Amino acid sequence: MKEIRKRTAEMLRDRKNMLEVKDTTIGIDAFIDKIVRVVHSKDDENGYTFFNDIAQFGKHLITKSGMSCGIEVCERFTKLGGNAPIMAHALGSLGAKVNCVGALGYPDIDPIFKELSPNCTLYSIGNPGYTTALEFNDGKIMLSQRDYLHQINWKTLKVIIGIEKLTEFFTSSSLIGLVNWNGMINFNEIFRGILDEIYKNREANKERIVFFDMADFSERSQSDIKEAVGLINGFNTYSSVVFGLNENEAILLYKALFPEREIPELRDLGQYMYDNLNVDYLVIHTLTDSLAWSKDEFAEVPSLFVKKPKLSTGGGDNFNAGLCLGFLLGLDLSGALYAANGTSGYYVRNAQSPTLEDLIDTIENWDNLIETP
Repeated sequence: MKEIRKRTAEMLRDRKNMLEVKDTTIGIDAFIDKIVRVVHSKDDENGYTFFNDIAQFGKHLITKSGMSCGIEVCERFTKLGGNAPIMAHALGSLGAKVNCVGALGYPDIDPIFKELSPNCTLYSIGNPGYTTALEFNDGKIMLSQRDYLHQINWKTLKVIIGIEKLTEFFTSSSLIGLVNWNGMINFNEIFRGILDEIYKNREANKERIVFFDMADFSERSQSDIKEAVGLINGFNTYSSVVFGLNENEAILLYKALFPEREIPELRDLGQYMYDNLNVDYLVIHTLTDSLAWSKDEFAEVPSLFVKKPKLSTGGGDNFNAGLCLGFLLGLDLSGALYAANGTSGYYVRNAQSPTLEDLIDTIENWDNLIETP
């Protein structure tokens, strides 16, 4: 593993100039996030004590079944949110040039999104959603309001951005990220519009990478999920497709696609899904490790685990940014996973996305940074 990390750091350093000639396009959601901790107890002497983990909070809620209860939260801060803006910002911080297409405020972009990396060029298609993120040491509960996002469809993009500009984004970019499928009810229609009105009858370009992250889709119907996967498979005709999932999403997708099968161990689950999907790369990440499959390669590397993250909301989006950076710079699967985990680990430890030099330093000092779960 040390040799792989050494090689990865060297390749990132040697190939960073490649980012100057590679455009990326990331879209299309956006949220404004309020990050809060949930109060367990408080007194004059000790002040506030917060719930440590989701299970502890869940047990507390169960005791209130059949009764009303009040829950106090303490706001830590409000920040720009949404899978697309956070991923775009992280890629920009790493040195990539990014077209960030999202619901950043309309007709005027909300000032909070002007905090995005200067490497990001902003294109707004509507107003953002709003999220209250309940953060715990072992994860987060996202309470989202998405009314504005559900109004956005393929016609919206064509009217506001224009088909010519959209065609430029989706044909000229070296990397395209289409993330948070669950956050926007009309995403399948948008997938279909890209396939039918931009890619149809065009020659395949397997040098172009299209990355998909569906996000937590536990409330969506099986028919919607299967339609989305069919459309994602369709992109493989024209580009190289990378499909990213966290552990929860991987299990949800497996249940939706193969309801008659029992759920196996994660590695077997991922292998079976990869064998039955029409994608070039499948990536699954957990709190402790990440796994990736391609036609000729399988890789598994440990996560840069942090016991007490300074900020967890956005960790997965930073993982995706580091992963896509690895693919952009031509790293192998293990190298791309180290870039992904290094980016995410730096972010949750420091509450900000790394620069490329920060990422290289993180990978080179991996053994001194990793913590035991």
